[in-house]
Amino acid sequence: MAVPTIVTRTTKGSALSFAEADANFTNLRDATLTVTDGSNSTALNLNDTITFTAGADISITESSGAVTIASTATGGIASVVADTTPQLGGALDAQGEVISNPVLKDYAETIHALGSTDTPTLTVSNGNVQSVTITSALTLSAFSDAATGQSMTLLVSGSGTASGSATHKFAGNNTTLTTLSVVSIFYDGTNYLVSIATDFQ
Repeated sequence: MAVPTIVTRTTKGSALSFAEADANFTNLRDATLTVTDGSNSTALNLNDTITFTAGADISITESSGAVTIASTATGGIASVVADTTPQLGGALDAQGEVISNPVLKDYAETIHALGSTDTPTLTVSNGNVQSVTITSALTLSAFSDAATGQSMTLLVSGSGTASGSATHKFAGNNTTLTTLSVVSIFYDGTNYLVSIATDFQ
């Protein structure tokens, strides 16, 4: 609120004239109160009415001219430790931090199905365990999102022979696939180290 200009007898040192008294009343009458929400401002006359409207989880009470605005929100937790069943609304972003020495118990991995193809596209971000059905052969490609240290377990249904590029190194030079085979692939940053397990009975 801008302070209105008022001429007083003490300040002037003598009695006020009628014009000065009239000016004092005019200045008081025209004084305004500025209300702002931080970005928008409104000038109100002193006899205007200010209305407060409560929003979600907000209460407004008035007593003897005193207005109290308070939160009525309930629920929530004071500490994340108190939440025994936490749920994420989306993918967890570790912000580049490394999670080391985790202890896991009773967990299962999702098996990403690649369908029927002899030339599957291997994308680690789809899951570290994937399955594919082949007709006569399995041609291994580089991981589409290759990064050093990645690995994949490929469950292969169908008999045939596995092959890859020059960077695919097969353990024992074994490339034979039987009715059901487990192909383990580890990428060391240069080569794909491939092991094939067969003859499951």
